[in-house]
Formats: sequence, C-alpha cells, structure tokens
Amino acid sequence: MTSISSYSSTTTRVTGLVSGLDVDSIVESLMDAEEVPLNRLEQKKQLAEWKQDAYREVSTSLKAFADEYFSYTNSSSNMLSLSTYEQFALTSSDDSVVEISTTSSSQAGSHRVLVSNLATAATYRSSTVTGAISAASAADFTKAEGSSFLLTIDGRSYTVDLDENVTDLESLQEAVDEAVGSGKIVISDTNGDGTGYLTIAKADDSGIGTITVSDPESGGALESLGFSDSATLSNYLDTSETLADIGDQLGFSFDSSGNIGLTINDVDFEFSSSTTLEEMMEEINDSEAGVTMSYSSTSDSFVLTANQTGAGKTLGLSETGSTFLQTVGLTDYTAGEDAVATIDGVKCTRSENSFTIDGLTYNLKAESTETQRVSVTQDTDAILSKITSFVEDYNTLIDSINTTISEEYDRDYPPLTDDQKEEMSDDEIEAWEEKAKTGILEDDEALTSLLQNLRTALYESVAGVSTHLTEIGITTSSNYEDKGKLVIDTDALQEAIAKDPEGVASLFAQQSAAYGGTTTVVNLTSEQRKVRSSEEGLAYRVYDILQDNISTYTGIDGQKGILIEKAGQKGDGSEYDNTLTSQINNYEEEIDEMLDKLADKEDYYYEKYSAMETFINQMNTQINSLLSYLE
Repeated sequence: MTSISSYSSTTTRVTGLVSGLDVDSIVESLMDAEEVPLNRLEQKKQLAEWKQDAYREVSTSLKAFADEYFSYTNSSSNMLSLSTYEQFALTSSDDSVVEISTTSSSQAGSHRVLVSNLATAATYRSSTVTGAISAASAADFTKAEGSSFLLTIDGRSYTVDLDENVTDLESLQEAVDEAVGSGKIVISDTNGDGTGYLTIAKADDSGIGTITVSDPESGGALESLGFSDSATLSNYLDTSETLADIGDQLGFSFDSSGNIGLTINDVDFEFSSSTTLEEMMEEINDSEAGVTMSYSSTSDSFVLTANQTGAGKTLGLSETGSTFLQTVGLTDYTAGEDAVATIDGVKCTRSENSFTIDGLTYNLKAESTETQRVSVTQDTDAILSKITSFVEDYNTLIDSINTTISEEYDRDYPPLTDDQKEEMSDDEIEAWEEKAKTGILEDDEALTSLLQNLRTALYESVAGVSTHLTEIGITTSSNYEDKGKLVIDTDALQEAIAKDPEGVASLFAQQSAAYGGTTTVVNLTSEQRKVRSSEEGLAYRVYDILQDNISTYTGIDGQKGILIEKAGQKGDGSEYDNTLTSQINNYEEEIDEMLDKLADKEDYYYEKYSAMETFINQMNTQINSLLSYLE
C-alpha cells in the first residue's frame, strides 16, 4: 500500500514559524482521509494478484495431472492409450534361449518354441595380427646381468630381474615364470634352438590378452636382450598410430599412390599412409557399406561384420594394389545364416533373431535341442494398479479444488496497507496475509463448473460400450463431505478386468469415431464436442475438460483455456495477456493517477497554510508598526 511519502512534493517547506502550528502533522492528518480511496485501490490490486496466483496454482495441478495421465510421452501411465489396459505377464521356460514381448495386438496364450538356429551376419575374421613380441637383434645375456625389464599383462606390470643365473633362453624363462607365474608367458627364439632373436608370447589357454614389455626408469635390460627402438614391444596394435607406422610393424605395402584401396559391398575406400587405423575403421563404419570393422587388442585380430543378419545378406571385400588384407589375414569368411525356429509345430525362417508373429515378438537368444514354453497371460494386477493410481490422483485433485472453493473468505482480513505493515512483525504479517488469502476463490464459478463437468462426464454412458463405471466397481462416495470422490471396489474391478479387459479399455480409452485424437478438441464447435463426448471413453472426456480450462492453444472461439484466459500461465504468452493481468494493470494506472492527485492535494494544503503564515506575518508587522507610533 502507498503512504504519504510516496507522493509528497520534493519542494522544501518551512512551516509554522510564525503561527507556531505543527503544519506537517495537520497536513498528514488531512491526507490520511484523502488516502482512503488509494488504499482501497491498492487492496483491490493485491486481491487481483492473489486471485491470479490461486488460479495459476489450480492450473498447475491440472496440468500435472494431465501430464501424468494424458501424455503419450509418459506411456506407462497414459490412460488415453489402449496399451495401458493391455498389460501382460510374460514367462519363458528358459529366458536364455528365447524371450517374448507383446505388441498392441498381442493376445493371451501359450506357445512351444524350438530354436534350431540363430541368425548370424556375414563376417570376415583375421588371424592373430602381431603375434609374439619379437626382438630386433640377438640377446647379450652377459651384458643384461644385473638389469631388469617390465612385463605388463592385461594392464598389470611385473618386474623381471636378470641376475647372474640368467644366461640363456631356459633361465630367462625361469626368471619370467618367477615374476608372473608359470604357464602364462612363453619365451622362445626365432630359430627355435636358442640361437635366434628372442620372442615373448602368451601361453596357449592362458586367458591372457595384451602383453607389453618396457624398461624401468633405470637399469633397463631390453636393449641387451635385443629389443631396440625398432622392435615391437607389444602383442597388439595401437589404433591411434598411422597406417604407415603399422605397415612398418606388420610389413604390408601400399599401392603406387601410397594408399590402401579397399572395396566393401561395392563401396570404394582409399586410405593414405597418414590415416590412423582408428580413422580408417571409423570411415568404414560410418559409410554406406553397411558393415562394422573392429580390432580387438585382446584377441589381436580384425573382424568385419555385415550390419544385417541373414543368409541373404552377403559381404563383399576386396583390395587393389595394396596388401593390407592379406597381411593382417582378413580373409576367413563366414556366410550369414537365417534364424530357424519351430513355433507350435510350424517351422519359421527369418533373417533376424527378433520377429513378430500374431502380435507376439520372439527374441531368439540361443540354439537349443529342447522345446521351450512361453506364455502370455493378462496381468490384471498391473491394470488394476494403473486404474487405481488414476482414481486416487483424481480424488486428490478434486479434493484440492473443492477445498479451494469451499474455504470461506473473511472480509475482516483485507490486504494490509504499508502503514499497517510498519506496525507489525514479519510473523504477524505472514499470518495475516495467509488468512487474507484464504477463500479468495470461494464458490468460484469456473472451478465449480469444472468439478460438475467432471462428475457428469464420468457417469454418462460411452457410445458402443456396454460397460458402465459402476459395473466395474467404481462408484461415487456416499459421504457428502467427499464431494464427488470415487471409491473403488478392488475385487469387483479386478474381476471386471479379468472377464472383459477390452470392455474396460474401451470404457476409458475409446476414441471418438467422428472427432478422435487429442489435438482436435479445441477446434470443435459445440455440436461437434457433443458428438465427440458421447463417443469417447472416460479418460478422453476428463482430458477434454482439463483442456477446456488449461489449454494454451487458441480454440475455434478465439479463446484459450478458461483458467488461462483468467490468469495466464507462466512461461506462456498468456502470462501477460489475461483478464486478471489487465485488471492489475488498470489498477496500477488508477493508482498512478491518484498518486498525482494526492500530490497536488498535499501541495494545496501546504499552500493554504503557507498563505496563512504569510498573512499572520503581515498582521504582526502592521501591529508592531502601530505599536511603535504609540510609544
């Protein structure tokens, strides 16, 4: 609220010097009476702001309910979708062999499945690419005495110490076994008789993946053992290295232009020597060739696989001018195969391991000689849970709105003026305003109509659906104080779901044949709305009523939702374009005009008292002059 200081003139006033009157107090007292209309305007503005907040709070609750139960982005609880009422319990005698999932056309039933063959993709596999770690020169065990080297196996490093006892291949093997354990690493030489260059490899069936040799910070033995800078110090490729470096390591050659030229499924590729192996594979994988190329450091091998499975999906691979494929051994070809399963005695051949038959999707995972049993049963508990949650939240929603319109507005608690607030503590102000806001939407016509429309919509029959809400165990509470809340007979509802799941689904989620969907409702005439409402299920009716109140889209009548038109919605264009905002703006204009008038009125009073002071001063001067003649 506005106080006198809000409109007082900035002109310096000297008052009461002659008369001795407290002019400021007199004017302030006079202005208190003048301020009464201003305070009323301020209170009206405050009430409009509170009413706007109250409407928006209701709109927020309605929107939250709509987002939870009428949104296709929230498929698990969307009451407008028939699939919400088509919940199934799925079982398989062995999920590791075959899994099933439902579609919109699934039906309850059991099936026998024998998986004879899985669909596979055409594949090229290479042999081991780098093989063993090989030295570049002969070992000098005498020179290596007293030194050591690091042997890193699958990321874990071990120190191999070379003392005076390490004099040949056999003793070096013993030193390695002592460091890492026996049966893991095999030390040999290129000649196989102890006279060639050293090689380090993983033992067969050791389960080891990657191996790397390196020197410690000091006292390294690698150079003495023949592992110079030019030697290969790991048993796998570094995909970040260029093809030139990898070519030096593996020994493949480039074509006359210095490139590797590949053709995969009729798509041509050229890779320069400066291309990294990782870049090469990424370009192939991102191309239209429809394949995936990968390198595994664990198996030290390449795999090129068609992206689609099935016997009809072949894989073409060739190279021109360069020898990359030959060198890495990417020549072992395995043709793709179709999935073969016998379902209920009927042999089914498919190019993929996942396929749908009669509304049921089968996901084949492993071949088996045993017939698996899969079953689809109506999950009445899941459907019951969804309907129950909807009803409970509906009850919470209408209870909140009923409370809002039932609270009595106490006119003894109007909005506080600024002067009143100055005399109160923060806690007192908060308590007062809480009381002042209570009942601000008492008996509100829009909210009362909203509740009545919801009650009516739920109990009018749905065209073409024989089931009624009361027949599936959902009734209105007989307690008057519940004001339209729904009550669920759980046993009756569960029985209805089990006996007629399609009927229950239609009761809630049937679309209007003439005007279906969710986007058309705001663009229908009143007659079209009547047709739509009569044909659609209960969930759609509730959705429509909520949209009548909170839709931010302009309808055929040029209006948005009723509550949006009244109070707007934050974040939407209606936030500043609504009835209450217009009222608030009008109040602000009136307040500004009144402040100007009050300022003029205050100046008027001060001018009057100033004139009085001047007159008194003149009279005093004349009296003093007369007295001086009498002396």
